[in-house]
Amino acid sequence: MTSWTRNIGCVTFAAFLLTGCGMATDEKPDVPQEDPVKEGHEGKASQGDNRNNRSDNKVRLMEQNLQYTINGEAKEKTAFLKKSDNQPFSLYVLQQFRLSAEEPGKDIVYLTEDDSIYMRVELLKADVNWDEVEKNVQAQLKSISETIRDPSLDVEGGTGFEVESGDDVITSILLKDENTPVRLTIFTKKGRDYRDAFLEMAKTLM
Repeated sequence: MTSWTRNIGCVTFAAFLLTGCGMATDEKPDVPQEDPVKEGHEGKASQGDNRNNRSDNKVRLMEQNLQYTINGEAKEKTAFLKKSDNQPFSLYVLQQFRLSAEEPGKDIVYLTEDDSIYMRVELLKADVNWDEVEKNVQAQLKSISETIRDPSLDVEGGTGFEVESGDDVITSILLKDENTPVRLTIFTKKGRDYRDAFLEMAKTLM
């Protein structure tokens, strides 16, 4: 009889705790809630939307369509959510590319049919000194070619630098996002311009 009474008491106490928790939740002041931003079904969003998605979205769909150009030809393909095992980020990767660790603090997204075409991804510290980073980028590029140009890519709020060496094209992009500052280095070739595809994947980084 004593054991049975103890069990009843435990159940009653647990029910009381659950009820109390529910009441505490219900008593929170009403605050208007914004609809969550969902990625994926609307094709290519504006760059501002993509960059907001990198910092605001907590739940990400497993795939989304990306619009981009290759050698000036417009394309739209499905990209799949991939998580880095090397750095704390995820991004959507187009089917013909792969995400792989290069070394600590650096990942690459490379073209499977030609791994000499790839993008290096480096997450930077939140308090990064952009002036120093830009000087460092330009110094590295000048070691390849003295002629540094603007790559003329759609990088809102960011900076781009580019050089050529023979058939190789090396493009450095600094995404100056307050929440996710990133340095990208893109290696492509003349006649095989995958820069926009790489950049559209990078915009989904979070």
